[in-house]
Amino acid sequence: MLLTSEVGNAEHRLYGGSQYHRALREFSLASRCLRLPPIAEDEIANAAGVGDRHDGVNFLRAACVIAVEKAQISFDPMLEALRLRMAHVMTKMYAVCEYMIRQKRERNQYTYPGMLNNKVGEAPTGATDITNNPMFRQMTRTIYERFVQSCSDSVSNFCVYFVPAYTSKSHHF
Repeated sequence: MLLTSEVGNAEHRLYGGSQYHRALREFSLASRCLRLPPIAEDEIANAAGVGDRHDGVNFLRAACVIAVEKAQISFDPMLEALRLRMAHVMTKMYAVCEYMIRQKRERNQYTYPGMLNNKVGEAPTGATDITNNPMFRQMTRTIYERFVQSCSDSVSNFCVYFVPAYTSKSHHF
């Protein structure tokens, strides 16, 4: 019930931007409903240990260490699922773009029938239109899919390396 009211179109098969936005709405809902795992007394004692620069307990650092550890346990799997889903959605966007190009070409062929010598501002036809070439389409698809994977990996690496920088013992809050 909550999924239907908050996300919408949960039972429909969506493509392109609609699929992208639905995935973001589902992630937002899941993160708002997320419950952190319980915190044990031993975890508090370990996180509050004595700092290396003074004899007292740095409670702010201890709270941050516990919060980051619990968030990593519960939130990291959701982030990984979102990353994989978004990479899949973005990869499928190529087919949508290819369809749109094909539709535009068909409309232009109807508008400009039989034109072989193109002038500025006219639709490309004949030998100048390389979008009809299957090898060209496959090459651009491969380049696009590699780009999506590279971006997905880059975001994943950023998340992995960004969070631990704030949990190291040398950083004091």
